[in-house]
Parts: sequence; structure tokens; C-alpha cells
Amino acid sequence: MKRPVWLLILAAIGASLLLVTAMARWGAPSDEHAYWLAARRIIEGQPLYDPAATIVTPFAYLYPPPLAQAMVPVAAIVPSWLFSAGWTVLMGLALFWLAGRDAIRALALVAFPPVAVEFWFRNVHLFLAVLIVLGLRHASASFAVGAAIKVSPGLGIPYQAVRGEWRNVAIASAVGAAMLAVSVLLSPDAWRAYVDFALSVDPLQQSSFVAIPFPVRAAAGLVLALVAGRLPRWSGDPLLVVAVTLALPSLWFTGLSLLVGIVPLVAAERQARADRLPEI
Repeated sequence: MKRPVWLLILAAIGASLLLVTAMARWGAPSDEHAYWLAARRIIEGQPLYDPAATIVTPFAYLYPPPLAQAMVPVAAIVPSWLFSAGWTVLMGLALFWLAGRDAIRALALVAFPPVAVEFWFRNVHLFLAVLIVLGLRHASASFAVGAAIKVSPGLGIPYQAVRGEWRNVAIASAVGAAMLAVSVLLSPDAWRAYVDFALSVDPLQQSSFVAIPFPVRAAAGLVLALVAGRLPRWSGDPLLVVAVTLALPSLWFTGLSLLVGIVPLVAAERQARADRLPEI
């Protein structure tokens, strides 16, 4: 299949950015190391949260307990360097899936600067993008999984409620409640510490590359999600991705990489329209 020149140019740019990132950054741990360390704290019986930590404290764990708990079996047997390597590979596979299992398109997406920066810091946003797409197209329970990591993917539940997709709402809510119950039973102390930590954080502190406090962004994200639920799917689904991105608890530049979740949604809509066209 002949590729458009613009796509090949973007892929070349993306490949170059990925190579530079790999050479400059992948030899040292980054954001992903915080998840491995958090799991090790659980294994060693140490407190999961540091009351003195802030959003810029290196390797501080700032998420709800479920992510760290889920990493325990891995951190118990996998050393830090191998965890980081595996995390990076999984990020690449997530981007490959979002690009429609097309390596050239995946490299082209790396030319989107936030995606390149995401590979520099190796956070969770590409995985969240996968969960949102899955929640919209295949399994609504994915919204609950995403919410257990960075809260804002939970906006998929009110989005589906506005659309009248009550079965999906019930499934996502039930899965979320079950995950919460299991997590609390496994480590009630961790949840008490998380609540104390969350309540101690100044809600107006700078947690975004734009000077908009999280409560304002969260409210705006909820409004966008509700508006998106009233729109046709071809526009509502992408707008939900924007809403989730806007409502991230910490929206640094790397968080914008979550927007690549729009790509498979648009591609699926185009394919659906093409399938509906009558044969001539």
C-alpha cells in the first residue's frame, strides 16, 4: 500500500525523536519507577505515601492504592531496570494499538510532541488512552480501571449515562465498586493514608502547565463529558477524550499524549461510514 508523503515525513520525525529519547533518557528510571517503588513499599511493609511529597517530588507515588497493589506481583520478582524496560515496551505496544496496529502510523504519532515527551518521562497516559478507547468501543469496565489510576477516566461513566447506555453504566460502576472494595480490604491503612494525603493537598496548587487549578479543570471536564454525551458518537467520543485529558489531576505537557486516543475513534468512525456506503 502506497503511503502518503506527509505520513512518511511524520514517521521519520517520530522515529528520530524516539531515537533521541531512547539514547538520552532510557538508561535511567523515570516516572514509571514510582510505581515499582510503591509496590516495593507495600511488599516491605512501608507507608505507601510520603506526607511531605508534592507533585514534583522525584518518584513520589500520588495515585490511589490500586495501581501500586496491582504492581506488587511484578515488583516482587522483577528488578527495577527490567520493570522500566518492560514498561517502555508496553508503551510502544499501546501506541501501536492506538495507531491501528500500523508501525508507520505509530511512529507518525510520536511526531506529536506530547507523545515524544511521554516516552521521555514514561508515565501512564498512553495506557489511559487505550482504556478510554476500550471503554467507548468494547468494555465499559475499562473506565473504572482508568479511574483507579488517574480518576478522570471515570468521566466515561456520566458520559454513557447521558447517552442512556445504562447497561454500560451499571457494568462500569459495579466493576469500580468491586475494585474499590477489594483494594480497601487488602490495605485499609493505605486508603486512610491516601485520603489524608489527598485532603492535605492544596486544591489551588499549580498542577498543570496552564495556570488553571484542578477543581476548575475537573468541573470543566465534567461539563464537557455531559455535553459530549448529547452529541453524535462521531463528535461525542473524541470530545470525551478531551474532557478526560482536561480533568487529569496533574496536567503537565506529557498528559496531552492522552489525546491520541482520538485517532482510533476517528478511524473507526470513518471505517463505519465507508461500510455504510452502498456499492456502485
